[in-house]
Amino acid sequence: MDSIRSKLKARSALTALGFVILGATGGCADDGAGPSITDIPWTKGDPEDKLGGNVTTEHQEPTVLDERVVSYNDALRTASLKLTDRLPTLQQIERIANADDPKLEYEVALDELLESPAFQRRMVRFFKDVFRQGGSAALDTAPHFAARIVVEGRPLKELFTATENNCPGYDNDANAFVDGDCANNVPKHAGVLTNPGTMRQFYSNMAFRRVRWVQEVFACTKFPTEYSETPKPMGAGSYTSPWEFDSISNTPIDFHDTKSVICANCHTTINHLAPLFANFDKDGMWQNDSQVMTPLVPDPVKTELSHWLPAGELTGWRVDQPAADLPALGAALAADPNVTECIVARLWNYTMSKEDIVTDLSTVPLNVIGPYIGELANNGENLRETLRSMFKSDDFVKF
Repeated sequence: MDSIRSKLKARSALTALGFVILGATGGCADDGAGPSITDIPWTKGDPEDKLGGNVTTEHQEPTVLDERVVSYNDALRTASLKLTDRLPTLQQIERIANADDPKLEYEVALDELLESPAFQRRMVRFFKDVFRQGGSAALDTAPHFAARIVVEGRPLKELFTATENNCPGYDNDANAFVDGDCANNVPKHAGVLTNPGTMRQFYSNMAFRRVRWVQEVFACTKFPTEYSETPKPMGAGSYTSPWEFDSISNTPIDFHDTKSVICANCHTTINHLAPLFANFDKDGMWQNDSQVMTPLVPDPVKTELSHWLPAGELTGWRVDQPAADLPALGAALAADPNVTECIVARLWNYTMSKEDIVTDLSTVPLNVIGPYIGELANNGENLRETLRSMFKSDDFVKF
């Protein structure tokens, strides 16, 4: 696995062209993006053990962390605030304080919190924050859907592959999710990837903001995100992408520009994804042709496939993972271990009151979340059970 340093190469200032394109996307500038969580060494042993949770660690001398002591009542107070926005009841506190087995009573109280309607609402707010989305009935449906998957213990893959009831509402009076389909004319739905509210909120030139949303929310890194084992000197820097340099277009936007920044380092990935989202209009409705604009000055034009990719080039999630449409992209995300790691890491940061992985560089070492990735692989991809395990962990109950 490449070291972190080899992936954090210095990049020059963007050209004026770069500002035009990346201003619409948030794109590829070096704005302090941290390393991918997959850049952090998983184990000194076999990297193929990655999803099995078989993490090995070297012997370390005792640290201040070893001085922590278990306090189930402190853990309950923190868990209750995290999961329901409320302090625990006096009855719950006294049960733990007077119990012969405080650990068992804590776990009973934890299950009560996870069954609470307040937990449903808290998950909705969590996903509004993670998705950077919400504020109206139309924009809330993707966070509602993600929250429902967690609350109901449904498989993680449904986040990207579900074909119905992808736009639920939430009835605050009944404390329940309300079924709802995303009626935006998509040929076949693919979880949140075809959500009309998401497509509406992240509408932009050449669909680049939609691509950025998928990358940063579900892969936990900014662009560039793919790296060749053999970077090539080029122009003002190095070409580091594993895609062929000419796998993207150079007209009417010159994505081959190398004068001050190697545009293709980012855009070889971006351009293979953006056409998949191009047919959503500014309201998130699917149309029969591209609905996004190429930012040509002074007269923008409707983007065509040839503006992203040369003739014969296929769309894809990564260099070795083609995706002909959004359902295929959803299947690729559902099978990508980096996506699983990202989502588990986001849950861990939520549990431990850490900041955002992407915007705040609050990355998580894989030897911390490895056991939970392994558990998720063995529990039917049940994020609710994995979250429960995090709240039972020594790191959470020790102070």
